[in-house]
Amino acid sequence: MGVLRGVRGSAAARATVGMALLMGLVAAGGRHEVAADPAPPQPVRTVSYNACGAHTCQNTVDSADTWAAKFLSRMNAEGGPADVIALQEMCTGQYEALQKVLTGYSAHWAGEQEPAGCGRWGGSSTKFGQVLFVKGAAADFTAYRALANPAETSIAQQRWMLCLRGPVGGRTTLACGTHLSPSLPLNGTPVVLANMERWAAGAPALITGDFNAIPGHSGLVPMRTGLCGTGPFVEADAGKNAPTAYASAAPFSYRLKYDHAFFGSRDFTELRARTADIDLTPGEDHKLVWAEAKPLERGATQVPGDLTGDLCPDMLAVRKDDTLRLYPGTGRGAFGSPRVIGSGPEWSGAVVSHRGDWDGDGDEDVVARKGDQLLLHRNTGTGDLEPGVVMKVSETGWAHASPVAAGDIDGDGGPDVLATSSTGLWLHRGRVAADGGWLSFSAVRIGPAEWKDREVLVPGDTDGDGKAEVWARDTAGTVERYAYDSGTRTLGAPITLGSLPKESRPLGLSLGDVDGDGHADLWTTTVAADLVFHPGGTPFAEAGGVAVGTGGWGYFSRLG
Repeated sequence: MGVLRGVRGSAAARATVGMALLMGLVAAGGRHEVAADPAPPQPVRTVSYNACGAHTCQNTVDSADTWAAKFLSRMNAEGGPADVIALQEMCTGQYEALQKVLTGYSAHWAGEQEPAGCGRWGGSSTKFGQVLFVKGAAADFTAYRALANPAETSIAQQRWMLCLRGPVGGRTTLACGTHLSPSLPLNGTPVVLANMERWAAGAPALITGDFNAIPGHSGLVPMRTGLCGTGPFVEADAGKNAPTAYASAAPFSYRLKYDHAFFGSRDFTELRARTADIDLTPGEDHKLVWAEAKPLERGATQVPGDLTGDLCPDMLAVRKDDTLRLYPGTGRGAFGSPRVIGSGPEWSGAVVSHRGDWDGDGDEDVVARKGDQLLLHRNTGTGDLEPGVVMKVSETGWAHASPVAAGDIDGDGGPDVLATSSTGLWLHRGRVAADGGWLSFSAVRIGPAEWKDREVLVPGDTDGDGKAEVWARDTAGTVERYAYDSGTRTLGAPITLGSLPKESRPLGLSLGDVDGDGHADLWTTTVAADLVFHPGGTPFAEAGGVAVGTGGWGYFSRLG
């Protein structure tokens, strides 16, 4: 990949680039000036604290200015100046006092309710809510905020998430703070993650705050699976010594640990954290949580199904108007607005799939059967395709076969193609080549003739054994999973995954595990022309799934 991506394979273009670089050196009076190495990213520090500003936990100071000064002093004493500060249950007076002493920070506030307890702090209003401070100039950040449950508008305390996207620790990062509620499904974490996925747009991300969930709560499971771009989130104080409860002074014997700090595992390392009682709210059930993580340079990561380079699996769809459309994945099984990446009569009735990097450049490529030919379209890195090249000539032609790029079925390191025809299921082993991969081995029949009517689905390597699995849906709609045995060149015994009748669910597709729960997922279209996401892990059923696209899906002939 890299800046010369668009000129690969062209000697003339490479020469032009080389001459431009040479002219750049000559233009500076012949001097070869080398730019100084950029400063290494600095550790990122976060703080979360529930201020309990309007409730009976009663703060131990009498004025907002005193409260702000003491908070700042104790925060700095515990861990030094923080880059990200998330505070919950704040009154306007406290927030405005803290703004005066936290110089050099961008502030993001959300507060609607006006409880009587906020009057004691003064300020321009008696509103109550939460705040996110991030070190840096406001002009450098984009602010986002959303309710953890948009339908929950009449409760006494709405639950918000606040995020600022901009330079944190020397690189663009989405930094978030939240205060969730146990009354929400999974404490609201699915909504939080869906918003973070959209706002981060593939950038590093972190979130800290009061989740109202102890470390073992099921609501934190989605947090630990993370986002497409970040990979799994890691909690800063996770591990064998992580506290499960806070010890507290009398009259309380203990209070549960509800505050957490999560960092994306692809982008942060050397995490550490601790808690502190900063003596502002005696008997509190939320202590100050201080965390630190060092930025980690993101390595070359490939996510099966990703065509655009944002580490989210994407979907291809052939429309009946002879267009090929790319639907960019946005995480949690959803897709963004499509764009046309192929058009014309050649795409009429095409069978498309993308599973495997055939030219070794780090990007998944697209395999397409068009008429009687099987073509490879190399991916430019953005999801746009280069002109197709013939992969393999078949003596009987490809017009009556349904080939699917399946990933590495046999575990030899090369991507493979599965094809169904009137004679059964055939494995075409492939190899990676810089000029475009090829099906250079003799085909092996691995399934009998009844496979001709089955829909082959390719979830990829779902169990980490280095070999992609095979899913198939038969005419009755039964979805089964098979493993390939390289020694015997046969498929193992099937395992039933569920039933999705083709009469009601015409098209199917798997892009592997897109929600990070360790189970491969599935999409189907409906006779009502909707697109439905079926999370893995439980049997697939016609009555299950979540609509992620409504209307218009009846105009497609193939998903890939």
